[in-house]
Amino acid sequence: MSSQRKEESGTVIFITRLTSRVLGLASRFLLPVSCVLYLASCSDPYFKDDYEDNSPTSGKLKVYYDEGLQLQVKNQAFTFMAHYSRAHLELISSTEDNAVQALYNDSCKIIMISRMLRETEKKAFASKDLTPRFSEVAKSGIALITNFNTPVNILNRQQIIDLLTKPFVCKDTLSNETRLNVLFDKNNSSVMHYLQDSVLKGQKFSSNCSVLGSTLESINYVAKNKNTIAFIDFAWLSDVDDSIFKANQRSVKFIAIGNVNSKRYEYPSQSAFKLGTYMFTRSVYIYRRSGEFTLGKGFETFVAGPNGQTSFLKQGLLPAKQQERRINVQMGTVTTE
Repeated sequence: MSSQRKEESGTVIFITRLTSRVLGLASRFLLPVSCVLYLASCSDPYFKDDYEDNSPTSGKLKVYYDEGLQLQVKNQAFTFMAHYSRAHLELISSTEDNAVQALYNDSCKIIMISRMLRETEKKAFASKDLTPRFSEVAKSGIALITNFNTPVNILNRQQIIDLLTKPFVCKDTLSNETRLNVLFDKNNSSVMHYLQDSVLKGQKFSSNCSVLGSTLESINYVAKNKNTIAFIDFAWLSDVDDSIFKANQRSVKFIAIGNVNSKRYEYPSQSAFKLGTYMFTRSVYIYRRSGEFTLGKGFETFVAGPNGQTSFLKQGLLPAKQQERRINVQMGTVTTE
């Protein structure tokens, strides 16, 4: 019996030691895994401090945009985030040149501006083996606004050039002379670049041209002072339901523009952009340097898709893609008795 008890005792000791070793090995393996699982469960899976794209509908993304497009960009971002609660967009107002520079420096993955990249900018990106993807998303234009009491309602192209390059005097219907001043929305803005490059062809602005700090400041100045014409992005006053438009509709008016010797003068509008009859029409683009399965791609697709295009339409700009509408007409005969 004593030998049998010793044998049983040895077996128990062996099993106990084996179990202890197995548990020890298991704990060494499972502890790190459990820690990882615990950390993953306790932390935000979308990395609140990480600005890298995570998916087309989640993560964080910086968006630089031209200041003239502020109302549209904010509306697009708000609608996008309302659809996708795990996506967070940080919007940064800028000049178009600074926005392109931010994209080049990888300070952001996506920008929205009112022009295409210049050749020099394309070459700079190419030097980094980069070719930013882009989508045309809307059409807007440069608007000329003035105080309701300014005796000017129409201007032709040559008059606009004269207005920008030298002291300009206009006459009203009673031949009274009025000297007009010019106001720009913001220094180095896309509006200034467009006028200098596309209208003046490199000529310098005259001394009667002034610059304020933002488009909103320009609108407010014109609303309170007559005989000043401000050049702004139409997108700031395109939405007739917006509070800015409503606050200024009785004090600020648009100036219709046209070519020399033309009998047709146009105001900025969706129909004029569509027909190409407004002289200062320009397109709005989204540029992206992120991959296909990223938040940048998701936002670009949203803005260029049905929801984003409808938002542009409601805010008074011309969507780049018109939604198809089908009308079924049933023909029949009408009998009378």
